[in-house]
Formats: sequence, C-alpha cells, structure tokens
Amino acid sequence: MRVVGIIAEYNPLHNGHIYHMEESCKQANSEFCVIAMSGNFVQRGEPACTDKFTRAEWAVMGGADLVVEIPTVFAVSSAERFAEGAVKTLAATGVVTDLAFGVETEDLNALYHLADLLDREPANLRVYLMHHLKQGKSFPRAQYDALSDFGVPENELAILQQPNNILAVEYLKSIRRYAPEIRPLPIQRIGNKYNSTVLTGKLSSATAIRQALLGGDESVYDTMPMSVAAAMRFDEQFPVTFDRFGEMLLYRLRTMSIDELAALPDVSEGFEQVLYRAARQATDLPSLLEEIKSKRYTLARCKRVLVSALLHIPNGLNDALGERADNLYLHVLGLKRIGRGLLAAMASNAKAPVILRHSDMQNCSDVARASIAIDALSTDLYAYALGRELHRDSQSAITV
Repeated sequence: MRVVGIIAEYNPLHNGHIYHMEESCKQANSEFCVIAMSGNFVQRGEPACTDKFTRAEWAVMGGADLVVEIPTVFAVSSAERFAEGAVKTLAATGVVTDLAFGVETEDLNALYHLADLLDREPANLRVYLMHHLKQGKSFPRAQYDALSDFGVPENELAILQQPNNILAVEYLKSIRRYAPEIRPLPIQRIGNKYNSTVLTGKLSSATAIRQALLGGDESVYDTMPMSVAAAMRFDEQFPVTFDRFGEMLLYRLRTMSIDELAALPDVSEGFEQVLYRAARQATDLPSLLEEIKSKRYTLARCKRVLVSALLHIPNGLNDALGERADNLYLHVLGLKRIGRGLLAAMASNAKAPVILRHSDMQNCSDVARASIAIDALSTDLYAYALGRELHRDSQSAITV
C-alpha cells in the first residue's frame, strides 16, 4: 500500500494546494493521502486564517483521506524544527511511504547536495556560521553567508532564497535523519512565487491571497475552492488576524518575569530584557513588534516567541517530544469515510498513539500530554479571539 504524506498549513486552502495534492497522489501512485497540518497557529508565528477544524474539513473535501495535527510546539518553530516535527509525525503513522513537497527549483540534485551538506555540517562550515551569527545576523542570513564562504556555488545559494526550497532542504534533512524509509517526492511549484503579493488568476500565492482577503479584493475568491471561498466571503469572522490576540499577548507578557521570558523557546542573548521593556511600553501589537524586531530577531522569529509566550510553551518541550517516537501522538483532525481502512492500518502500524477522542489520551506519555495541553490551549484562545465556541471540541475529528 502506497500512502503519500504532505506537510501543509492550508492558510487558506487554495487551487495551488489542490493541484499539489492531486499531483502528489499521481506521482506517488498512492492509494491514500495523509496531511500533517499545522493547528491554530502557523510557522510564521501568527494565527491561521481559520481554525484547524475548518481547515482540516477543507483538506478532506479537497482530496485528503486523513488529516493529523502537527503539534503546536513544532508548528510555531523555526523551519528546521517545523520540518523535523512534521516529518516525525508522518513517520509515526507507520503507513506513509512517500513525502511530497513543493519546490521552486528544477535542480533537484542541488537540493539534495544542500541537504547533505547542512546535515553533515563540516567543521569549517560551522566556524563560518558562528562567525556570522556573532555579527548579529539572523540565522537564515548567517547560514546563507556561511555557505557562501564555504564555497557553495551561486546557483545553489540562489535556491535558498525561495521559501519552498528552504523547507524542501529541511524536509530532505529530516527524512535522512529520522525517516529513511520514506521516499522524498519533490513536486514542481506552478503559478507565481510563494511570496508574490499580486494575484495572478486562479493560481496565486498564499501571501497574495491573504493580502487580497484583507484588502477586500473580490477576485481572490477565484483562487480557492468554492467551499473555502464561501467561508472567506460570507463569514465575517474570517480571516483571523494576529491583531485579535494583541491584548491577550500584552497581558501575558506583562505578567511574566524576566526569568520566565528568558525560558521561552528561541530567546537568547538578552532578548528577554528587550521583551520585558517593550511589553511595558507598547500599547498594541504593532508597536510591540516594532520595538522588538531587529536584524538578529526577524519579524517572524519575534512572532514565534510571542506565540510561545501566549501558549505557555516551555523551552525544550519540542526536544522532549521528538526525542522518542512514543512521546509523539497522532491527533486526527479530519477523516474521509472511505479512508477508514487507512485508519485501521495505522492502528496496527503506528509508532505513536492515535487520538480520535479525549479518552485516547490515556495511552499518551506525560510529555505528549503536556504538548496536547498546549494544542488545547491554542484552541481555547483562538475561540476567545473569535468570540465564539469552535464547532468542534479540541479532541474531535471531522468525518466527511
């Protein structure tokens, strides 16, 4: 049985995602499609445009057979941590045979070479990296410059300037380290670039789509399946923006001590002092972000730190969660009725507990339960920001 896995956020689900899903199943010659999807918060350190249950339902209606949640502690981490957690989640199903991911480059050999180099991290490359980090550069910039110093050719360096390629390299690294039994399956991206801010017809970037939704451009609805477009058009609650969490965030930060801020994931080199001062000066989220972002702490990294504070994510939980397969868990968010055979296969082969209902958590480790509590808190706070109870409780799966 061939089962293709896809790592996604579907923020929101659009026509390009549907193409990717269909092309992945076709190229993998798979019987089933499993999606590992971010929950209520995404890797850029922001709330998703809609809650995880709605987005899981969209995915199943769009062709997925099963949607499992990427634990929040992985979903709001750096690209490397995000990829590691997502790959480990798919591997823990025990049934995924292929991992399909989008790429902007046609030079797949270069992707594999970069993944191999970053996985091995030769001593000289590490020295160059530390040199650039000491200059106050962000990690992505320091890594890019270190690779340049190491002698990586320009054509390969150019590959790392595209977001999908960056994640592809991280997926390849994680497959090599943690899931060598899974076959990587790069899928060429079609349409405009990932970070393009201009709509280009029915196949447009998620960035352009999100901006168009906020700007009220009605042509954006042509870029999405009808079910998604209807939710975006007629439910005034959507899309959800980070501003809705501003007061919650400022309250949370102002109740934290400097030591508590220092214990957050990805906080180092005195950044806790910056957070402590800024939280007491800022009156809203935009002013807070303006105060704390810097050359070293990019806007996305700052947002991830803020989400970690909001959700009480302790430093090291993602390490503990990924340390052993039995610390992981497979929270099913959505399921196609004809995919129950896939669920049965997972019941026999999964390396981690499969959670369909609240009672299934009794099979989880203490580390897993700590992570699940954060997933549940993210749902509670998301519901509070919406001003309404979500249509599914935090441990239910949608069946389509």
